[in-house]
Amino acid sequence: MSHKLDALFVGFESQENLGLRYIMAYLARLGFSSQLVPLDPSSPMAVVDVARRTEPLLIGFSIIFQYTIEDFRDVLRLLRGHGVRGHLTAGGHFPTLRPGETFAELPELDSVVRFEGEATTAELMSRLRDAGDWHQIPGLAFRNGDDIALNPPRPLVADLDELPWPVRGEPAVMRGIPAASMLASRGCCFDCAFCSIRQFYGGAPGALRRSRSPQDVVAEMLHLHDSARVRLFVFHDDDFAAKTSAQRRWMDSFLDGLRNTGLDRRIAWKISCRVDDVDAGILARAKAHGLNSVYVGVESGHAEGLAALNKRTTVEQNLSALRTMKDLGLSYDMGFMLIDPSSTLEGLRKNVRFLRQVAELGGVPISFAKTMPLAGTPLEQQLRESRRLTGTATRPDYDLLDPRADHLALFLTLHFSFRNSSPRGLVERLRAAAFDHALARSFESGAWIEAYGKTLAVLVDRCNAAALDALDRLLDVVTELPPVADSVPRVWADLTRIMEPAHQTEALLNAELKALLSRYSPALASAFEREDEQEPEDGYVYC
Repeated sequence: MSHKLDALFVGFESQENLGLRYIMAYLARLGFSSQLVPLDPSSPMAVVDVARRTEPLLIGFSIIFQYTIEDFRDVLRLLRGHGVRGHLTAGGHFPTLRPGETFAELPELDSVVRFEGEATTAELMSRLRDAGDWHQIPGLAFRNGDDIALNPPRPLVADLDELPWPVRGEPAVMRGIPAASMLASRGCCFDCAFCSIRQFYGGAPGALRRSRSPQDVVAEMLHLHDSARVRLFVFHDDDFAAKTSAQRRWMDSFLDGLRNTGLDRRIAWKISCRVDDVDAGILARAKAHGLNSVYVGVESGHAEGLAALNKRTTVEQNLSALRTMKDLGLSYDMGFMLIDPSSTLEGLRKNVRFLRQVAELGGVPISFAKTMPLAGTPLEQQLRESRRLTGTATRPDYDLLDPRADHLALFLTLHFSFRNSSPRGLVERLRAAAFDHALARSFESGAWIEAYGKTLAVLVDRCNAAALDALDRLLDVVTELPPVADSVPRVWADLTRIMEPAHQTEALLNAELKALLSRYSPALASAFEREDEQEPEDGYVYC
């Protein structure tokens, strides 16, 4: 049977899906054609329509976390229901670490590509094209009767410079500035209990963390700048500024490359790193070469929480890193897990006190989440062994040991999830505005930029104060209750009333933010308006 397209790839692409785009480039070098369809859960037929038109030999799905399985399930069912016959495969963290559960949840799949996907997918394509037997390919998993066959893992790519640069589409545009996602490394040397990166890369032979040469990274950036006018580079490395001496030398060489090509005067870039990577001297030099934004994984504000998450950092390191970036004038943001399996009411109180200290620094819209037991992580294993793992394979959860803290965690999830994590929520919009302001500082000039920043900082401070005041009041009430299962449900209505001022403040600040952006960033304001037109205005969940 002839095929118009060799491979069709499907995955989320709010930013460029570099995992799939690297595979597409690898296939292209070998002469295979491919196409990427961004997954929109509201329009699963869009994938089916492309598949029926292009008749691909293989359709590959990028599935990172188990929480998105339901979105992919709809697409796979529709593909087979509409007669699409291509080989269906999936890769990513969840399929790699839980192939049996992946096949159970997605029975239409023919195979799973485990760990890194370039060479395994290419060999699978070759076998399919030649109608050969693909079942012995290293790195593949597949059904073998009632069992799941796991072929030996393929070694990780030793030299990342050997990989072709990822296939690119039209650059995203932020504040009129073309942007591109980048990867300078793969993997991480650390073993945080909640993170599946170590397990994903550690399950195959090879180094836990590998870097491209700084020369190759700069060359790709220069190519994107010259060919597509890209001036903003967002690095998605799990730990860009690793604190090893080798990585420090890498950073020096990278910055030298930016200077020697002249990119340092024409671009801005953003990285993610650990708090113990934050070094004032290195970041000051990086800022002078275009770095304008840093995301750090803080995760917890007290020693017990940091130990439970195996962060190998201290509270003082957390605060010191934030102070350093503040003093350097860098835009920064942080990840924070208010609730983890070890959480007690006192632990929650310590986290709120820590967040108060963060708020005093100013500039960071504070959000918080509950640590989720991702598949394959040490945290998941600990919860399973202690018989505390609840939920389902795709929606795992756990109960806290104090029933009061457990019910409060549910209450916080219901009342803060929209604020903290929805694209339409106040925190995500303040984050977008903060990054927009950082871009204005990097690429534009005028007194208006300072006025924009000052007003935005006031909104952030008010947003943080409303949330932290509510958290303190909620904890005051719950801490006085007896430690029995029904004590919090009995005062649920009282807790809901405590939240009313915070919700009112959020709505007011959202309106003020829109007005601010209408003046200083009309494009971002228009994007928010379009989002609001697509969904009901009231996104809060009450009970």
